[in-house]
Amino acid sequence: MVRPADPTDQPQVVLGAVTTGLLNTSEPLALAAARQALALLPGVGASWRRHPVEQVVSPDLFFGLDCRLAVDTGAQPRVIGTARGRAVLTAGHVLQGSASMGVVLDNTKRRLPWMYYAARPGLGEVINKADPARLVRGFLEARTDRAVLDLGKTSSYVMSLLDRVPQIDHQARLRTQTGRLLWAVHIQEDAKPYVLVEACEDGLARVRIATPALLVPQFVEFCEILALHDWLLAALKNAFDRSTRAHSGRRPEDELDPALTYLGHLWNPTAHLPDQMRGFWQELEKETQLTWEWQSTLTRVRDKVSLLTRKMIEEVLHLET
Repeated sequence: MVRPADPTDQPQVVLGAVTTGLLNTSEPLALAAARQALALLPGVGASWRRHPVEQVVSPDLFFGLDCRLAVDTGAQPRVIGTARGRAVLTAGHVLQGSASMGVVLDNTKRRLPWMYYAARPGLGEVINKADPARLVRGFLEARTDRAVLDLGKTSSYVMSLLDRVPQIDHQARLRTQTGRLLWAVHIQEDAKPYVLVEACEDGLARVRIATPALLVPQFVEFCEILALHDWLLAALKNAFDRSTRAHSGRRPEDELDPALTYLGHLWNPTAHLPDQMRGFWQELEKETQLTWEWQSTLTRVRDKVSLLTRKMIEEVLHLET
């Protein structure tokens, strides 16, 4: 007989990934269209906020998993359960796929019928023993391996669901790359919460967190907001860099104009930041000065657009004389 869901089935570790990119459409979706597009579960509407920055969040989706977990010792304990995923659309244009799974340790020593795991949405159980600190390190540092848990792939899949909705015209005007952030929480009820953010050479951002279980949802939002603004900064820098190079016949303004139009007004990291996370964001700002870097890059983009405009006017006046 399958044991019903037990409120004491609490995870010791929560693992997650956020993939961020631009919705594949020529213009940002209006709020009503965004709510229709992100209603990804029949009969369940998307949640939304209008101020200060419009944001729409899809209902939670669940994905069955039976795979291995990476551990820094090289061991790969088996985990079975479901991952939770959702899509987040900010300002009708910046799309994120967010996926996570709580990991319960030392609960079972054999695989149970699937209905057991289906009754515990968003949780996976590890067969046999595993150390939570080693699971955190293993997940954040693992190399790509088809056999181990890859929540980045799950978050990308959630984003791909938006390619199928009728509100998307598949004619994005701004060229961008997707960004990815991995995060891992070691739940420690008696520990003082801390967060460690690393920008790594492979282009991924990695966030290591220790916190009581009560704050996990707020830390998930913190990671989604960090991923969004890390992507915004990278996208604006990349557009500026492309404008300085002769590239496939594109003019500098072909890179800068859409970047300025679609991204220039979106920087507002505290807009939807939970109150409990504001101190962590302030610490991050103190160390990285992300907002200063954004403002500096934005100024360079605007200055270059102004110079290009003046040059174009001078050329027209020269032709007329």
